[in-house]
Amino acid sequence: MNAFTWIEAKTAEQAVAELSSERGGPALLKAGGVDVLDRLKEGLETPERLVNISRLGAGMREILVTEAKSVPPLVTKLLPSDKPGGEPTPRDCLKVGALATLAQVASHPQITQLLPALSAAASGAATPQVRQLATVGGNLMQRPRCWYFRSAEYQCLKKGGGECFAREGENDFHSIFDNRVCSAVHPSALATALWALDAVVLITGPQGERSARLSALLVSASQPGGDVRRENKLAPEEIITALYVPMPKANERNVYLKLKQKQSFDWPLVEVAVAVRMSQKPGALFEAARVVLGSVAPTPWRAKAAEAALLKLQ
Repeated sequence: MNAFTWIEAKTAEQAVAELSSERGGPALLKAGGVDVLDRLKEGLETPERLVNISRLGAGMREILVTEAKSVPPLVTKLLPSDKPGGEPTPRDCLKVGALATLAQVASHPQITQLLPALSAAASGAATPQVRQLATVGGNLMQRPRCWYFRSAEYQCLKKGGGECFAREGENDFHSIFDNRVCSAVHPSALATALWALDAVVLITGPQGERSARLSALLVSASQPGGDVRRENKLAPEEIITALYVPMPKANERNVYLKLKQKQSFDWPLVEVAVAVRMSQKPGALFEAARVVLGSVAPTPWRAKAAEAALLKLQ
């Protein structure tokens, strides 16, 4: 691991300023540090400055239900509509600070009761020790765990090389969809559930705040705006400050399941998050459905055929 300067950020704006500055060499953001430490030890990144945000204000660690009138307009404009193709519908949201830990998310009573898909995704991630330290923002922005990408012996496409070794090599736990360019799967335990729940991400950067649907922020190399060396559209000088998850209405349900080879700490073979709206009309069980698969593609993967099948159930 190379030597670096440790910077203790006092505010999100200071962290952005440090990431934007060229003074002192390249900078890397650190929150819980679970994935960052691995990348430093593996030589994937060699920053000259490490910007620590783990001690920022309590607002970035809180989890609370926010009434529709208090949800930022930047977020409201990206919320789902109650009608297909309609305008976004203002609604109460669960605000999750980017520095909230997976353990907080897994045990939060309102999440457990109303957003069980999110609670299950968080509680099934890694180990109890890691969940106490790993943050929501860090979990979403971690780098793929592909062993070719993580090994110093292979200069794969993600590291500027000329090929994806997993295509013809050992590719257990790799993509089965959208793998024409890179076969690494997205590693986030939360992304699959949050994608199905229409989560909106609040981001702070040099130009101030902006928002993005999580489904638009995460991108594969083959998608518009994609880059094989990146997994998201977050600029290097931007940081995630919070996520807003629409609170389910009385006729909406959600669930998350994960299949692993063993029950102890292990990477999933496949994950699925399902969010449905029960139909009020006779002859149909659901009026809306979203099915998202995890650990099968470079980003969470919409199973649209499964969604269509659900909508035909009576």
